[in-house]
Amino acid sequence: MTTLPKALALCLPARERRSPSLELHDGRWLAAAKSGLYVFGAGSASDEKAQKSYEVFPWYDVARAQWEAEAESFTLEWVDPTRPSLVGRGQGDPSDFMRHTSEYVNRSIVVHAQVETEGRTTVTVWVRRGPDGLFSILTANGPLDAAGQRQADALEARVRDAVGLD
Repeated sequence: MTTLPKALALCLPARERRSPSLELHDGRWLAAAKSGLYVFGAGSASDEKAQKSYEVFPWYDVARAQWEAEAESFTLEWVDPTRPSLVGRGQGDPSDFMRHTSEYVNRSIVVHAQVETEGRTTVTVWVRRGPDGLFSILTANGPLDAAGQRQADALEARVRDAVGLD
Protein backbone atom coordinates (compact mmCIF):
# COMPACT_ATOMS: atom_id res chain seq x y z
CA MET A 1 0.00 0.00 0.00
CA THR A 2 1.27 3.46 -0.90
CA THR A 3 1.54 5.67 2.18
CA LEU A 4 0.28 9.23 2.08
CA PRO A 5 2.98 11.74 3.14
CA LYS A 6 2.50 12.85 6.75
CA ALA A 7 1.66 16.47 5.87
CA LEU A 8 -1.16 15.24 3.63
CA ALA A 9 -2.38 12.56 6.03
CA LEU A 10 -2.87 15.26 8.67
CA CYS A 11 -5.53 16.84 6.40
CA LEU A 12 -7.71 13.75 6.80
CA PRO A 13 -9.90 13.08 9.84
CA ALA A 14 -7.82 11.35 12.53
CA ARG A 15 -9.56 7.99 12.13
CA GLU A 16 -8.89 8.00 8.35
CA ARG A 17 -5.22 8.99 8.19
CA ARG A 18 -4.15 5.49 7.17
CA SER A 19 -6.52 5.44 4.19
CA PRO A 20 -5.07 3.92 1.02
CA SER A 21 -3.58 6.43 -1.35
CA LEU A 22 -2.27 6.73 -4.87
CA GLU A 23 0.57 8.95 -6.00
CA LEU A 24 0.39 10.20 -9.56
CA HIS A 25 3.51 10.90 -11.63
CA ASP A 26 2.67 14.61 -11.84
CA GLY A 27 2.96 14.97 -8.04
CA ARG A 28 -0.74 14.79 -7.18
CA TRP A 29 -1.92 12.45 -4.44
CA LEU A 30 -5.31 10.79 -3.99
CA ALA A 31 -6.64 9.25 -0.78
CA ALA A 32 -9.66 6.93 -0.61
CA ALA A 33 -11.16 7.76 2.79
CA LYS A 34 -14.58 6.84 4.08
CA SER A 35 -15.45 10.56 4.23
CA GLY A 36 -14.63 11.09 0.55
CA LEU A 37 -12.03 11.16 -2.17
CA TYR A 38 -9.19 13.51 -1.20
CA VAL A 39 -7.33 15.05 -4.14
CA PHE A 40 -4.09 16.85 -3.29
CA GLY A 41 -2.48 19.12 -5.86
CA ALA A 42 1.02 18.66 -7.23
CA GLY A 43 3.68 19.81 -4.80
CA SER A 44 1.30 19.84 -1.85
CA ALA A 45 3.30 17.41 0.28
CA SER A 46 5.04 20.24 2.17
CA ASP A 47 3.41 21.19 5.47
CA GLU A 48 2.39 24.75 4.56
CA LYS A 49 0.91 23.85 1.16
CA ALA A 50 -0.95 20.75 2.31
CA GLN A 51 -3.67 22.61 4.18
CA LYS A 52 -4.51 24.78 1.17
CA SER A 53 -4.15 22.57 -1.87
CA TYR A 54 -6.68 19.78 -1.60
CA GLU A 55 -10.31 19.07 -2.33
CA VAL A 56 -12.63 16.43 -0.91
CA PHE A 57 -15.27 14.91 -3.16
CA PRO A 58 -18.18 12.88 -1.81
CA TRP A 59 -18.31 9.35 -3.20
CA TYR A 60 -21.72 9.99 -4.74
CA ASP A 61 -20.02 12.42 -7.16
CA VAL A 62 -17.87 9.60 -8.59
CA ALA A 63 -19.26 7.47 -11.43
CA ARG A 64 -16.35 5.04 -11.73
CA ALA A 65 -12.61 4.64 -11.29
CA GLN A 66 -10.39 2.53 -13.49
CA TRP A 67 -6.78 1.36 -13.37
CA GLU A 68 -5.05 0.33 -16.58
CA ALA A 69 -2.17 -1.86 -15.38
CA GLU A 70 -0.14 -1.96 -18.58
CA ALA A 71 -0.04 1.83 -18.93
CA GLU A 72 -0.06 2.38 -15.14
CA SER A 73 -2.87 4.83 -15.80
CA PHE A 74 -5.65 5.91 -13.46
CA THR A 75 -8.93 7.40 -14.68
CA LEU A 76 -11.76 8.64 -12.50
CA GLU A 77 -15.03 9.64 -14.16
CA TRP A 78 -17.53 11.88 -12.43
CA VAL A 79 -21.31 11.55 -12.39
CA ASP A 80 -21.45 15.03 -13.92
CA PRO A 81 -20.44 14.43 -17.55
CA THR A 82 -19.33 18.06 -17.95
CA ARG A 83 -16.64 17.68 -15.29
CA PRO A 84 -13.31 16.59 -16.80
CA SER A 85 -12.12 13.14 -15.78
CA LEU A 86 -9.28 12.90 -13.29
CA VAL A 87 -6.51 11.16 -15.21
CA GLY A 88 -2.90 10.39 -14.38
CA ARG A 89 -0.14 7.81 -14.41
CA GLY A 90 0.22 6.15 -11.05
CA GLN A 91 3.23 5.16 -9.00
CA GLY A 92 3.37 2.21 -6.64
CA ASP A 93 0.81 -0.50 -6.01
CA PRO A 94 -2.74 0.80 -6.56
CA SER A 95 -4.58 -2.34 -5.40
CA ASP A 96 -5.67 -1.13 -1.93
CA PHE A 97 -6.59 2.31 -3.25
CA MET A 98 -8.63 0.85 -6.11
CA ARG A 99 -10.36 -1.70 -3.87
CA HIS A 100 -11.41 0.96 -1.37
CA THR A 101 -12.43 3.40 -4.10
CA SER A 102 -14.60 0.75 -5.74
CA GLU A 103 -16.17 -0.16 -2.40
CA TYR A 104 -17.02 3.45 -1.50
CA VAL A 105 -18.43 4.26 -4.95
CA ASN A 106 -20.50 1.07 -5.02
CA ARG A 107 -21.79 1.74 -1.52
CA SER A 108 -23.15 5.11 -2.67
CA ILE A 109 -24.99 3.63 -5.68
CA VAL A 110 -28.45 2.30 -4.94
CA VAL A 111 -29.49 1.78 -8.57
CA HIS A 112 -28.80 3.20 -12.00
CA ALA A 113 -30.37 2.79 -15.42
CA GLN A 114 -29.63 4.01 -18.94
CA VAL A 115 -31.60 4.56 -22.11
CA GLU A 116 -30.58 5.76 -25.56
CA THR A 117 -33.01 8.30 -26.97
CA GLU A 118 -34.13 8.40 -30.57
CA GLY A 119 -31.70 11.29 -30.99
CA ARG A 120 -28.87 8.89 -29.95
CA THR A 121 -28.18 10.64 -26.66
CA THR A 122 -27.51 8.34 -23.71
CA VAL A 123 -29.47 9.28 -20.61
CA THR A 124 -28.43 7.86 -17.23
CA VAL A 125 -30.37 8.03 -14.00
CA TRP A 126 -28.62 7.29 -10.72
CA VAL A 127 -30.13 6.91 -7.29
CA ARG A 128 -27.29 7.59 -4.90
CA ARG A 129 -26.90 7.58 -1.14
CA GLY A 130 -25.83 10.87 0.40
CA PRO A 131 -25.59 12.21 3.94
CA ASP A 132 -29.25 13.27 3.88
CA GLY A 133 -30.62 10.08 2.33
CA LEU A 134 -31.36 8.95 -1.21
CA PHE A 135 -31.45 11.29 -4.19
CA SER A 136 -31.55 10.94 -7.96
CA ILE A 137 -29.32 12.38 -10.65
CA LEU A 138 -30.19 12.50 -14.34
CA THR A 139 -27.39 13.01 -16.87
CA ALA A 140 -27.36 13.11 -20.65
CA ASN A 141 -24.25 12.82 -22.80
CA GLY A 142 -25.68 15.11 -25.46
CA PRO A 143 -28.62 17.31 -26.38
CA LEU A 144 -32.21 16.29 -25.70
CA ASP A 145 -35.12 17.30 -27.89
CA ALA A 146 -38.66 17.32 -26.47
CA ALA A 147 -39.13 13.58 -27.08
CA GLY A 148 -35.74 12.81 -25.51
CA GLN A 149 -36.60 14.93 -22.47
CA ARG A 150 -39.85 12.98 -22.06
CA GLN A 151 -37.88 9.70 -22.23
CA ALA A 152 -35.41 11.02 -19.66
CA ASP A 153 -38.17 12.17 -17.32
CA ALA A 154 -39.98 8.82 -17.65
CA LEU A 155 -36.78 6.90 -16.90
CA GLU A 156 -36.10 9.01 -13.83
CA ALA A 157 -39.68 8.52 -12.61
CA ARG A 158 -39.41 4.72 -13.03
CA VAL A 159 -36.06 4.52 -11.24
CA ARG A 160 -37.20 6.76 -8.39
CA ASP A 161 -40.42 4.76 -8.04
CA ALA A 162 -38.44 1.51 -7.91
CA VAL A 163 -36.70 2.64 -4.72
CA GLY A 164 -39.65 4.45 -3.16
CA LEU A 165 -38.61 8.04 -3.86
CA ASP A 166 -41.45 10.49 -4.56
